Amino acid sequence: MPSSRSGLVVGLALAVVLAGVVSGVTAGARDVTDALDDGTGAAVDDASADRAVTPTRIDSCTTIGEPGRYVLAGDVNGNPPLSSACIEVAASDVTLDGRGHAVDGNGVSDTTGVLVANVSNVTVRNLRVTDWNRGVYVRDASDVTVRGVTAVENAIGVDVRNADARVVGVRAERNLHGVALADPGDDVLRRTETRGNHVVGVYAPFGVEAFGVGVSLGPPLDADGDGRYEDLTGNGRVGVWDVAALPAVVTTHYLGANAVTADQRLGLDFDDDGNLDYGDVLAYAGLER
Repeated sequence: MPSSRSGLVVGLALAVVLAGVVSGVTAGARDVTDALDDGTGAAVDDASADRAVTPTRIDSCTTIGEPGRYVLAGDVNGNPPLSSACIEVAASDVTLDGRGHAVDGNGVSDTTGVLVANVSNVTVRNLRVTDWNRGVYVRDASDVTVRGVTAVENAIGVDVRNADARVVGVRAERNLHGVALADPGDDVLRRTETRGNHVVGVYAPFGVEAFGVGVSLGPPLDADGDGRYEDLTGNGRVGVWDVAALPAVVTTHYLGANAVTADQRLGLDFDDDGNLDYGDVLAYAGLER
């Protein structure tokens, strides 16, 4: 932890952050479960949904081009061409329910298990993705929910880019990156468990805007293995920009601009009081409260 920070540096960092407009809190990178709920309060009765609408069964790699409800009839073993997906959701208003089955690949570079791209109002749930470059890939889409998905041994378990998505109840294990949120300010991450991922559990940069200048920082890293995110900017060094970044996170947390996940609160709790507050800024800087 940086012990040589001065009160002046912290004061200047706070002044810059509070004078600017701060947005975009990241999900953390430490391998723990986020215990928050998904905020909807809605329970899904799959059996009732099946009775109401007869779903279309999928038993091989395919492109979903029409709205509706689709279910996996069993495990799907795919070997799609390079830069393509086994199951592509190419229509809006789609629910893809895996019913616990797997979409399994061959570890080929730049292939995807389930791709959701250029659509809206899509739910992908209750399936397992293994041995892909990207297990579930949400790109250029809106109102997408990825729920109850298990991602194992992919390069990226769940990847969200240029989309607003809810990632709920995902379990990501032994991937390179468990969950990657390129623009986390638009996304929701709840009840997601990451274990044994080789690079990071949750990759999500800070998005900070001050005085009209937007900067993407992070994801935060634990520089010395003590369970704390000393390297908030994720550049491999601990320095003045990290001191400036922490007040930004705290301020956004208090303003309610974005939810701070449970693992992030633990990783940034430098004063060990169980809360994320300005006491952590002072403790990080090596100053007494």
